[in-house]
Amino acid sequence: MWKALIADDEPKIRRGLRSLLERIDGEITVVAEAEDGQEAFEQAQAQLPDILFLDIRMPFLNGLELIEKLDQTSCDWLVIIITGHDEFDYARRAVSLKVFEYLLKPVDEEELRRTLERAKNELTLRRETNRYVVWAREQLRANKEVFQERFITDWLKGTLSKSDIDEAQNFLSMNLFTIQTLVALRLEDRPTKNDNLRCGYRNIMTYTIKAVVKELFPPSFVVIIDSLDTVVALGDLNKKEVEKIIPAVENAIEDATHQRPLIVLLDTRNERNGDIKTVQDLYEEAQKELSKKSNLQPFVLLAEQYIEKNYSYPELSLEEAAGELEISPGYLSRLIKQATGYSFIDFLSRVRINHAMELMLDPAVKIYEVAEKVGYRSQHYFSRAFKNVLGFPPSEYKKGGSQKSDGAYEENH
Repeated sequence: MWKALIADDEPKIRRGLRSLLERIDGEITVVAEAEDGQEAFEQAQAQLPDILFLDIRMPFLNGLELIEKLDQTSCDWLVIIITGHDEFDYARRAVSLKVFEYLLKPVDEEELRRTLERAKNELTLRRETNRYVVWAREQLRANKEVFQERFITDWLKGTLSKSDIDEAQNFLSMNLFTIQTLVALRLEDRPTKNDNLRCGYRNIMTYTIKAVVKELFPPSFVVIIDSLDTVVALGDLNKKEVEKIIPAVENAIEDATHQRPLIVLLDTRNERNGDIKTVQDLYEEAQKELSKKSNLQPFVLLAEQYIEKNYSYPELSLEEAAGELEISPGYLSRLIKQATGYSFIDFLSRVRINHAMELMLDPAVKIYEVAEKVGYRSQHYFSRAFKNVLGFPPSEYKKGGSQKSDGAYEENH
């Protein structure tokens, strides 16, 4: 059934139109009548009719003023103007009001019948369209994460055009241009004779990592699983802010999976020279780093993690690290040499110098303070190690040799 409202200041017109509607179309029910525009507006809000039959000239609010006021509401109804001879051309010209039809008094029965049929078809189409739009919105809401994941994966691979990116960002309510950091996380594959079991285990662990990251990272971060089963988190925090979160993420993943994850954290801004990298470049770099880490033997990974955690202790030694891993110092030394190309001492020096360079980005920090923080008992030994790694002393780096040092550091690291 369709509901109708009739607004006309002449009772005779209202009665005649009601009788005509009820006689020619059993699907139309007149739910309200009004003798002026203000009453019609109030009745329309209360009864929510599908079709409104409005006269042009009415007290308080004329028909055109009423339509303008009705247009400000969110209701989906059709307006049919019923007007006299002297106002017919005027009403016809009011096309900007999106009136469905204009009928001349006295209303012709056949013309009204045709108008009603078209109105019902139009309303049916609108209802179906609105139902589809609501359904589509619900599907988008329910599957938004899946759509985001596919889009971000394609974007990271560099396969999307700018127009595709802009359109998808609007559609998914995302802003990729605020991203500052990329974090990539993965577990080592555990060997098993059953490939299906290994694949299932990997999927479970990957989704576990994703759940941990989504829980511990800020809501502004987008977290996906790419085609390589890598969990990738993209966000608007800088590297130092993310570094504060990483330890909690590592511990939570280890508690859930009983494995230490491989983690790569990269920043779009190079802290040493201010260059900006694209997120696609970061993603490619992160995959290379993860591949490199995953190819290292487990003892080497454990040794690297142990060194990263304890590099600031001056007493840190090969024997101490080997004892922690419960293997012989000679065996650990050979593994590190094979995996990195450096001896234990050289590798430790590079880790310490790397952290020292980050500390010296602060112009207020003193060199002797840096030396103490990265595990050297004196500034003299620190300066010698710094020069062995980079080819020049820390004092030169502090004076502005950071740009000069980038290439030397990368070559030696």
